[in-house]
Amino acid sequence: MDNIDQQKQLAHAKLDEIYEKYTNNEYMLTKIDNYICQQLPSIIENMERLHIERANRIRELSTEQDNFIQYFLNNNQYFYVSSTELFFYYDGLHYYQINEDDILYQVLSTISKDRNLMSWKQRTKINIMKRIKENSLLATIPESDTIQFVLDILSPLLFTNRTEAKYFLTILGDNILRKNTNLIHFIYPKSKHFLQSINNICQATIGVGLAQTFKYKYYEHEYQDCRLVKINETVKSELVWNSNITQHVLDIVCVACHYSMRYKSSDEYLLESNNDNDLLKSVFFMKDIQQSDLIGQFIVEYLDINNTQDVNQSNMMINWKNMQYLWKQFLESKNLPSIVFMQTLKQLVVEQLKNYYKEEQDAFVGIYSKHLPAIQKFLSFWNETMIVDDTESDLEIEEIIILFKKWCQIKNETPSQLNDKQILDLLINYYPNIEIEHDKYISKIRSVLWDKQMDIEVALDKLKEIIRHKYYNEIRPTSPGNNMNYSIYDAYSFYCKQNNSQNVSKSYFEKYIFDNFNQYIVDSKFLSCEWYML
Repeated sequence: MDNIDQQKQLAHAKLDEIYEKYTNNEYMLTKIDNYICQQLPSIIENMERLHIERANRIRELSTEQDNFIQYFLNNNQYFYVSSTELFFYYDGLHYYQINEDDILYQVLSTISKDRNLMSWKQRTKINIMKRIKENSLLATIPESDTIQFVLDILSPLLFTNRTEAKYFLTILGDNILRKNTNLIHFIYPKSKHFLQSINNICQATIGVGLAQTFKYKYYEHEYQDCRLVKINETVKSELVWNSNITQHVLDIVCVACHYSMRYKSSDEYLLESNNDNDLLKSVFFMKDIQQSDLIGQFIVEYLDINNTQDVNQSNMMINWKNMQYLWKQFLESKNLPSIVFMQTLKQLVVEQLKNYYKEEQDAFVGIYSKHLPAIQKFLSFWNETMIVDDTESDLEIEEIIILFKKWCQIKNETPSQLNDKQILDLLINYYPNIEIEHDKYISKIRSVLWDKQMDIEVALDKLKEIIRHKYYNEIRPTSPGNNMNYSIYDAYSFYCKQNNSQNVSKSYFEKYIFDNFNQYIVDSKFLSCEWYML
């Protein structure tokens, strides 16, 4: 027996019970008959009609609500990150963090314009906010304009081309989505501050880091897990990237996650979707190489070996200090960190060149390198012309290059084409005790070819003579008011016009003035008249 039959039996039983109760009450029986036969059918019909109307209204409102929510979310792209409980808005070009109250205001304001949903205002608001919280920022699909914008701010500023930028972004996406966490991505050490800056913003907004797999130094990592990431040296200057890139970290994060999901991983991007074979070889350089093979490649590319039986030629010899420097240059040419410890390096090099190594000299005899003449020429220049001077400061790398060329001219030799980075590496490798600041300034070293302080003194003495001559012969003061201070800026301009072959920088000149004539300085900009009247 089904449920309907049971309900019928119960209804009949209830009616029989009512009639039985009032069998002897003609008044009540008349009322019962009238209610059942006359009123009850109308009441039930009205109940059915109201129920149908209510159900139709709910369906209409539900449809209206669904359409409204769909319309609202299509025209207002909001996203959510549950780990930080933050909301975000995408305008089709950039992503922004937004307050929940601002979203609620927008939702309620829009609902108020749709009179049909006023009775469901709160319910609609709750459903919209629920839907927004289901929209993860990390699953967003950026528009093409956003992708191109991100690539434009990264390349060529920080990456030589857009392919390198895309590879970098895909690595970021893998880190955010926690893919391939076993990989190690070696990158230029000077990019550390840049990565930390965008990583801090990423953690604050989405609660996840984006730089976990990036490393700056090698420490017993498996070669097969190592990748090499190219980035321009401009990354070391915060002024280059801070004003633009850090303002758009959310755009970078969203494009990075999109690339990671689109290409599956950074490795697969290179292997499946990249046409730059040079980049492919560079990134995977360490993956399949052995230490012994790497040493062999270094020997082939950087060393010239005397294959004759006479390996004792004195003019063909590389000591271990020079070998270390050549090795560092080799690593730099391959965009490699120091991936072999020095003790292991020496062991492997000696093993492969055992017929040439002389332990008593700690040198390889019968071996030379085309890179050595430039090194030796610079070292000779340095040893002959540079002396320790505790009073000297801020000798610039650019100034050293000019002095080196000057020394070569004096020696009637062709100057070696060494750039700033190579000279800096030479100084660090061969003169580790030298004080170097900001990879640019060298302290407590003076060149015998150029006494910077003496140049300034000579110029200032000449300037004082000119000012005094003008003072006594042209101005002819009649009151103390004619004693004029002299601008430090003008003093530097005068110094630069003395036809010196090399001029100190304005900052060095000003530092010298402040260190030596502090008692005559007025308002940090002028030398008082007492200075030139001495």
